[in-house]
Amino acid sequence: MKLTMERITGGEEEVIIRYREMNERLETIAGIVRGGGQKICAVSEGRTFLLSPESILYLESVDGVTYAYLEDQVCRVQASLLELAMVYESRGFLRCSKSMVLNIYKIRFLKSEAGNRIRATMENEEQVMISRKYAKDLRQRLKGGVKGDEE
Repeated sequence: MKLTMERITGGEEEVIIRYREMNERLETIAGIVRGGGQKICAVSEGRTFLLSPESILYLESVDGVTYAYLEDQVCRVQASLLELAMVYESRGFLRCSKSMVLNIYKIRFLKSEAGNRIRATMENEEQVMISRKYAKDLRQRLKGGVKGDEE
């Protein structure tokens, strides 16, 4: 995909997307540009605030409570892990284990491990293990595929 950016001194900012066929990646980009991104309600240190899904490294469920891990803090989230994984799948969220959902756009690098598992090092240097059950989904997403695509 080619990216062209041009600085302007006046007038309205504009984003033009040219495509042969609409896909999940382009829909995500369009959603971000539209600003129609939903926010996630979170609680940290007694304060309630709205999180942008793009700021989340990963989500984890511990004893039935869902937590959002950000670059430098952890917040409790009211929604379930399953619900968040489904709603934000098009924005890079991927189930990586029974109790965890990963934001693939926040991965710094990946390393294959024994037993067909994958170790993901996140932008904040935390390491997350992707179980073999979900490793195939990650590989497919990284190759640009969508769940259910079969040739």
